Amino acid sequence: MKSNNYDEADMVNEVELLQEALGSGAWNMTFDQNGELTSVNWSQVFRRMIGYKDESDFPNKLSSFIDRLHDDDRERVVNLYWNAVKDYTDRTVYDTEYKFLTNNRGYRWFHAAGRIARRENGSPISIVGFFIDIDDKKKLEESLKAADEEKTEQLRILKSLADMYYSMHLINLRTGNITEYSSGAELREFLDKKISAAEKMRLIMENVVVPQFRESALKFTDLTTLSERMRGLKTLSSEFVGIYTGWFLANFIAVETDNEGCPTVVLFSTQVIDERKQQEHVLFLRSVTDDMTGFLNRRAYEAQLEYYRRNPIPENLVFTVFDINQLKHVNDTLGHAAGDELICGFASIANKLKMLQGKNGKVFRTGGDEFVGIFCLTPEQYAIGEKEFFNHVSKWRGKLVNRIAIASGTACRSDYPDLNIDELAKIADQNMYKSKAEYYKRKGIERRHI
Repeated sequence: MKSNNYDEADMVNEVELLQEALGSGAWNMTFDQNGELTSVNWSQVFRRMIGYKDESDFPNKLSSFIDRLHDDDRERVVNLYWNAVKDYTDRTVYDTEYKFLTNNRGYRWFHAAGRIARRENGSPISIVGFFIDIDDKKKLEESLKAADEEKTEQLRILKSLADMYYSMHLINLRTGNITEYSSGAELREFLDKKISAAEKMRLIMENVVVPQFRESALKFTDLTTLSERMRGLKTLSSEFVGIYTGWFLANFIAVETDNEGCPTVVLFSTQVIDERKQQEHVLFLRSVTDDMTGFLNRRAYEAQLEYYRRNPIPENLVFTVFDINQLKHVNDTLGHAAGDELICGFASIANKLKMLQGKNGKVFRTGGDEFVGIFCLTPEQYAIGEKEFFNHVSKWRGKLVNRIAIASGTACRSDYPDLNIDELAKIADQNMYKSKAEYYKRKGIERRHI
């Protein structure tokens, strides 16, 4: 009689059978606190897919994989892998295709993708991924492009793919003919017009893309320059925001090319990605926001500095460093809840400032009780905002702490037009410490005792 027990070995076997049925092999790797690779595990399904028996002929080492990559793909794939692992913002995705040397069938095309689990500081814990044989698909794509007699099959495939996209059109750049496979209803009126393909494309972009993205969308979809822009390229992609769709991904795929590698027939597709972009935006905001205060965090601050290292600094930029006086003393005598109240108190005061309305400025929490404000205001406007700020400081009262004292230091770009952003930050920091020293002197407090 057959047992009804279902043990872990059965589960593993079923997972492996499913992987083999789907033509995908799993693999995983782990990392230490410093992001250094500590272990590699190639599944048995993975090994069987590429013609190996077990760990004896395909060891659990990263080099087992790297050494078998095709020379044309090795550097690109390895760089992408490590860039994804070392990107603590988790925005780099390991998802790629390459040729790989199997043990029994020579080089074959594979598609690999991995997802990374991370610690709170962004360092990698592990990466888990799958490896899928796409050699037949690749060869089919190549044969469809190479032989005229197989164009009927190509069109059948394109029509089936059209269901996956918001719109899909085959464009002959020589004749100007456009073949529609799928299209949003709002595009039909433009496609039916008896004008050239280039004029149709321009008309569509002018009417379906929001104004902020319209100029870049027109340049991207300019069919009069597309062939030259895609010389030697298989695809050309960009993202825009549509009036009806929200975010969408636009793709040109070269279907036929001339002897110089310039496409003569392209597939143009759009895919709605608004939900994904919104999720990405939420995750991005979380990654650059301080949980306690709601201000931008240290990561965002470093990115802002890097931006000004590479781009001109606005003439009206004002760099200010803030620090809460006696926070350590409050933590030591009244507890960390009282210290947190001071930090949140600073945040509540700063959020009342008129000079933070619109795009006038940003506040970053760069440390425990350290904050940086980067404002685009005239010195006169900033002086009014500073007066407003310290007026709120003098009136603030907490439940655990009676008052709050803030030291601040400022450096205006207009006063130091020849300094870079790091030098402005240093002057503001020095001025903040002068302000702090004056506060302690005025209060008769020895700073070494607090």
